[in-house]
Amino acid sequence: MTPYIALAALAIVGALTGGAYYQGRKDGENKIIAQEAREEQLALKAADAAASAAAQAISRIKVQHRTITQEVQREVIQVPAYRDCRHDPSVMRNINAAISGQAASGGVVPPVNAPDR
Repeated sequence: MTPYIALAALAIVGALTGGAYYQGRKDGENKIIAQEAREEQLALKAADAAASAAAQAISRIKVQHRTITQEVQREVIQVPAYRDCRHDPSVMRNINAAISGQAASGGVVPPVNAPDR
């Protein structure tokens, strides 16, 4: 075998390998393009189905105009006015004496736990 034949065989094998690589890359690229087209088509179908469902739901809404005639119900809340609460002077003396710790009669205020309380 001459070196030229070996070199030619090597070139042919290299060309075939390069061609197979190129063809494989092209097939892979075509496969990805086809997959993207399928996904886009599915997305469009899903969007159309969602829009159709929304349109049907909206079309089923019935608008009703009603005039309601009813008396207004009001609640009156009375808040106690403490400025109207007044003690007479004798009661105020008893209260002040109890606060200071001395009973109005001059004695001591009974403890909280006293039995007669």
